[in-house]
Amino acid sequence: MVTAVVLSSGSGNRFQGQQPKQFMKLSGLPVIVHTLKIFQSSPVIDDIVIVCHENFVDYVRCLVHKYSISKVKTVVIGGQTRQESSFAGIRACGDLSEYVLVHDGVRPFLSHEVIEQVVAAVKRHHAVDTVIPSADTLVEVDSAGFISNIPDRARYRRGQTPQAFSRALMLSAHRQALEDGFASATDDCQLVMRLGHPVYCVEGDEQNIKITYPIDLHIADKLFQLNAQFVQGDPSEVSSSFRGKVALVIGGTEGIGARLAALLSSLGCRVYAVGRKSSPAVDVSLPDSIAELMNWLAAREENIDFVVNCAGDLVRRDVASMSLDAWRSLYAVNVEGSFNVAQAVIPWFRRQKGGALLFIGSSSYTRGRAGYAAYSSSKAALVNFAQALAEELAPLNVRVNIASPGRVKTGLRERNFGKEPEESLLTPDYVAEKIACALASEITGSVFDIH
Repeated sequence: MVTAVVLSSGSGNRFQGQQPKQFMKLSGLPVIVHTLKIFQSSPVIDDIVIVCHENFVDYVRCLVHKYSISKVKTVVIGGQTRQESSFAGIRACGDLSEYVLVHDGVRPFLSHEVIEQVVAAVKRHHAVDTVIPSADTLVEVDSAGFISNIPDRARYRRGQTPQAFSRALMLSAHRQALEDGFASATDDCQLVMRLGHPVYCVEGDEQNIKITYPIDLHIADKLFQLNAQFVQGDPSEVSSSFRGKVALVIGGTEGIGARLAALLSSLGCRVYAVGRKSSPAVDVSLPDSIAELMNWLAAREENIDFVVNCAGDLVRRDVASMSLDAWRSLYAVNVEGSFNVAQAVIPWFRRQKGGALLFIGSSSYTRGRAGYAAYSSSKAALVNFAQALAEELAPLNVRVNIASPGRVKTGLRERNFGKEPEESLLTPDYVAEKIACALASEITGSVFDIH
């Protein structure tokens, strides 16, 4: 068996009196929950041991239950140092655990690929570290503050986690350190190397950052927002997420929405695709129109599992030549329309204790360009709205995300740009497939880039 030991014993000292960093919200969820979900979904991890401060044991157990982290075997109390906390976690793994991965609970961007590489390596080498190259010049400074040496950075790496070991080796390393009175290890590799055992290195990922200071939380939030989640996989791999479920696709009578509705239907989902020309007709900019839709749907369904708002408008016009009415009309659809949809479906999600809400954004949200002031700013507003809504609805087990496609071959785009080279555009079918994968994801509060 392979056990992930997640170290989460911090008490929040570096966060200036705020709650500990591992419990701060990131993209709608506590940081540690993001980390645990990675191991929960990894096919090479059998179970999880969490090490935390004694004041937060019950809280962590509540998070485990709330977010269905079923692989968690136990939650144990950590020590005063990282070395003590690591030893507590490794002892708690049990004799069936042949290998252990020790990971910082505040590294929520760990990838399945790195986990799988580390697990494969530890089975060969019994001691593995995750490292990345140093992009900066390294300098050695003497006690007086002067540079004493500039080593060749090509020979140096920056250490990350997870670190992985055979459990028997790690227990021996910790026990030997205790016997020797050595208690200052900053990571477990030091302890193994004290035994004379070599440590193999696996290349990590620059995005696998450790959240240590308040500024790191802002960087992590930007990783979720700007670097986004690149949608991977194929709809056939997540078909079980849709079979027998109910989906409402607003703006689902043409373009991306129509292709998404057809795809979800083929995956076994009962789909209601509506728009301005459907029956009933729906205009997202009018709250009464959305209310009438929900009343119509209530006569047919008890629950709605997925709600996708594909309704949107695009107007190319410079600020100097754009009327206030045109500006307001675009915002009424792209921003207020999303607000209207959210308000209408929240009571359903609250009653059924869960659901998924997804908005269709645009790659234009990252930077405003001439002629797109209204459109780009409305899509940027939509991103911030969705992320805030994700935090508000997380306690209800509701996921809120945005799918952000690049340039797509749709009637709306052709009306604004005319004919464009086919090879330069994404197809609605391709975008629909990626949206389906995003809908099935357990992530909330994120932008899923589609390109």
